[in-house]
Amino acid sequence: MDQYQQRIVTEGIRVIENDSPADSFNADYSELSFDAALAKRTQLAELRYQVTPVFFHFKQLFRRFSVLVSLIFLMIGATSVSQFLVNNAGTQINFFWAILLFIVPNLLSLLIWLIFYFRKVNLNISWIANLSLSGVRGLDKLHHKLTSKHDYYTKLFQFYFDHRFISYMGKAQLSFISHLWWSCYLLGATCSLLVVLATHQVDFIWETTILSADVFAQLTSMLTLLPNLLGISVPHSADVTNAGISIVNTLEIAQANRISWANLLIFSLIVYGLLPRILLMFTFKQKIKYQQKKFKINYSLPYYIQLKSLLQPIVHHRFISDPDVSSILDKENSAVIDKFYNQHLTMPLDAYPLAIELNKSTLLAAQQHADQYYSINLTNILDSESQQYALSELTMSDKSDLVLYVDIRRAPDRGWLSLVNKLYYKDATKLYLVLLGTEPLQNNQKRLERLQDWLEAANKVHISSSRVTYIHPNNKSEG
Repeated sequence: MDQYQQRIVTEGIRVIENDSPADSFNADYSELSFDAALAKRTQLAELRYQVTPVFFHFKQLFRRFSVLVSLIFLMIGATSVSQFLVNNAGTQINFFWAILLFIVPNLLSLLIWLIFYFRKVNLNISWIANLSLSGVRGLDKLHHKLTSKHDYYTKLFQFYFDHRFISYMGKAQLSFISHLWWSCYLLGATCSLLVVLATHQVDFIWETTILSADVFAQLTSMLTLLPNLLGISVPHSADVTNAGISIVNTLEIAQANRISWANLLIFSLIVYGLLPRILLMFTFKQKIKYQQKKFKINYSLPYYIQLKSLLQPIVHHRFISDPDVSSILDKENSAVIDKFYNQHLTMPLDAYPLAIELNKSTLLAAQQHADQYYSINLTNILDSESQQYALSELTMSDKSDLVLYVDIRRAPDRGWLSLVNKLYYKDATKLYLVLLGTEPLQNNQKRLERLQDWLEAANKVHISSSRVTYIHPNNKSEG
């Protein structure tokens, strides 16, 4: 399993767990980075959820569907030459009808593709996703019966379709498929035309009721510009008059006209139609590979914030554990607690509460505490978007005091310090820090060490220890 496959399986597990990670894949993650710990947990969770076979099944289905449609377009292109291009007697080809039949639709579709591709908004094709889901489930019930074996088939399909065809790789994937199908159509037409020209002697004519020969002369002049530079024998604009339906040419002129018009038609199909599509198809094939290689998981999502607190609740230890002094430390724990933070903090009444990177259970505890004092909904800052929203709401609230709720198990970092500094939007702003835990601090030496980390961080952003408190479920405030 390569890196992209591993990450996409991790995302599939996130979808299954419904943004609330299960705390049931226990292993030693303490010595690993979060990336490595997440990869290890993915391997363990995959044994239960079996995401990889489902994603592989979806990939195979879409590949087979794409191949089937490609073959259909190949046949349409091949049959269109004999059906629409060559007359019933098989002796004449309307050159300009061939251009309208193959080149013009191709150019128009390229123009439409360019417009949609360079739009900044994502395509909204959810109805196609629902239709595809119905079709795939119907096929599986008839053949594989996979829908009845996997409990999360629908969720995984919706995520896979969104990832591949809408949000992350949507434009590249749809562009690749579009160019692939057009390449098949033009390839079928080109091969069929070569067979017709190799097995039939045909004359090239133009037929019109309302257009003059000047229109076709100008079009011929445009099409022959590039082949003339390459030294390919093609007709001149003056030769249009020799290709009228009622024109009778000598044998020598007729044969020369056949060859030159055939060269121009084949050149136009290949260079103006087939070749650009093939180049674009391989370009987007490489772009898809590049996007797969660069795909990264968004660790700012609430799911991964919660998962990080489960896998690595303690990021580092500040102190060296010495058994000879452990008993002394135990006796001094209460003194340390009394000295360094306010066990009986009186919450400011006119304040704005904010939560910073709390998981689901801790956020619930913070909300219950905040509801006792404030009527404002608690905002949980998880990413840049929620940060901007919180700062905007804070400015409009015009409150001077702020109450910050954080999980004591998390380590304060530079990002946290930077965010808190931004919260000083007034000179008179006063910040209060509420540390959330699950048990009394005296019972956990590691939590005491982390408390000191938070007190040091609070001091750096001008939050005095008198405005720092600790709460846990068994006691709403310590002490």
